[in-house]
Amino acid sequence: MIRLNDQRPFASGGNRICYRHPAYANRCLKVLRPDRSPALRRKEKRFPSNLRPLKYFDENQVELKVLNYLHANYPKAVRRHLPQSFGMVETDLGHAHATSLITNSDGLISQTLEQYIWEHGLDDTVSQSIEKFKDDWSTQPPKTRDLIPHNMVINDLGGETRLILIDGLGRKPRLTCFYLACTSRNRYRRRIQDFDQRVQRILQRKISNTGPMERLNNLKRKLSETMTS
Repeated sequence: MIRLNDQRPFASGGNRICYRHPAYANRCLKVLRPDRSPALRRKEKRFPSNLRPLKYFDENQVELKVLNYLHANYPKAVRRHLPQSFGMVETDLGHAHATSLITNSDGLISQTLEQYIWEHGLDDTVSQSIEKFKDDWSTQPPKTRDLIPHNMVINDLGGETRLILIDGLGRKPRLTCFYLACTSRNRYRRRIQDFDQRVQRILQRKISNTGPMERLNNLKRKLSETMTS
């Protein structure tokens, strides 16, 4: 069993808390938040959604399945914008999904797209990264949730930067057919339009200094910041 209780998480989201793997510095361990357990999430739903099995509300199990599906069925152009899954592991905080920890060439954890824009604006680096993501993603658009800037990180590899979608991956499709492929492309166009609007909203908040500061300050990028003294 992996001990995480004596570590500080480097980030947290609506349903999970993120830790650096103590044995593999390039891996992230995503643990379910106690106040967002599958049982509690199911209890919030109305009939008939509350009749679904608990695994349907387990964000780790859902992400594990969809990441494996995407890496097995989608082209390299799409996969280059996704983390790798290393399966489920047991920790003293419950089961965790082990995925790639996206870090820059300087060793720091990559910033979310929202954080980067807040600090640097829409500079050439991020603009080119966004356009490349759109080009790659359009080759075979996955059935993701909304493309939200705080669910994406901008990975600086030294001579190249790319956007990585680390959350909001949606679910594995139940069926695959030509009709679904067409609806996926229509959904992609709507997702991109909404994404562009969100980027502009961040820029507006940056100018007026009215951003969601708790979320912007959430990420602990240095390894030393993830450990207790």
